[in-house]
Amino acid sequence: MADSPTAWWEAEAQAYLKSRGFENRQIRNTTANVSTRYEGKIVGDSPEMCRALDSHGFADLKAGLITYASFTSLYPTDDPRCFHLGTPPQLLSSIERTWRVTPTSKRIVEDIELLPEVLNKIIEARGCVVQDEEFRGLRSGRRAKDSGQLAPKVRRHQRMLDMSSSVPNIEEIKEARKLIQRGLQGRALMPAPVP
Repeated sequence: MADSPTAWWEAEAQAYLKSRGFENRQIRNTTANVSTRYEGKIVGDSPEMCRALDSHGFADLKAGLITYASFTSLYPTDDPRCFHLGTPPQLLSSIERTWRVTPTSKRIVEDIELLPEVLNKIIEARGCVVQDEEFRGLRSGRRAKDSGQLAPKVRRHQRMLDMSSSVPNIEEIKEARKLIQRGLQGRALMPAPVP
């Protein structure tokens, strides 16, 4: 929420959050932008402040969607367990089904708990962007102003291996996993072809 979306701060949205007991559980800046429309909100587009969804949650969602679509591609196309990415309605349905299980509560909490560490780094940098916390730019792996690959210090929850292991194992893919395991076992037992 570092982009400070207008709809989030609308009176109706804030009243709803208050009715659910979340009024005081939002990241806010209480000293900047006094007497402006941004008072009591997050400050601008600060990439290092992208916690939970913007920096990792959407990456978890994407990893889950691709994983589930890959596994269920082994099923017949009309199987209700399939996660289709073909048409917009199929994609929307697959995203909604994936969203129910990932990102997990554990991953969201893990990311939010890093906020104090990030705030300390911002204070040390005197309010400037903290490069090793700017995850959105690192996702693409490209430099913003010039060409070439970035060589960032990869954090634990950015590692691809950790990303794929964070995808929950759901009922819809269990049979596909078994099919793959049987296929791999059968392949291992087959004699190597004679040249």
